[in-house]
Amino acid sequence: MNQTASGGLGFLSSRFWPAAAAVWTASVLALALSPQVEPGWLMKTFGDKLLHGAAFAAGAVVWIRTIGLSSRFSLWGAVAAGSAAALMVGAAIEVLQSYVPGRKADVRDLAADVAGILFGLALLSLRPRLRPRISA
Repeated sequence: MNQTASGGLGFLSSRFWPAAAAVWTASVLALALSPQVEPGWLMKTFGDKLLHGAAFAAGAVVWIRTIGLSSRFSLWGAVAAGSAAALMVGAAIEVLQSYVPGRKADVRDLAADVAGILFGLALLSLRPRLRPRISA
């Protein structure tokens, strides 16, 4: 396990990543499944697809790091499972949004989610601090 010396919620703590994955998942679901209101400044400034991409890049990172803490997964297994976890959240959102007033399912949103996941994978490959460390 990758605990910091203090064992707290530090950046490299084994408790940080699962908490980050839970917060990311709950936040993305809450935002995406709430009834749509007038777009705020964030949506107007950056656009819907860019926000999807950024959110799912973060989701890929936190899920890959979380799954990478398990000794049951190799590095590539953690990458595949973490990417799949983020993608499943995105797919579930698109299906569920068809039941939310003012929302609709959009395959372009899912494509932006996939692009974000791929960007998250690129971040992991470029930033050694973000890469999961698999213990033998």
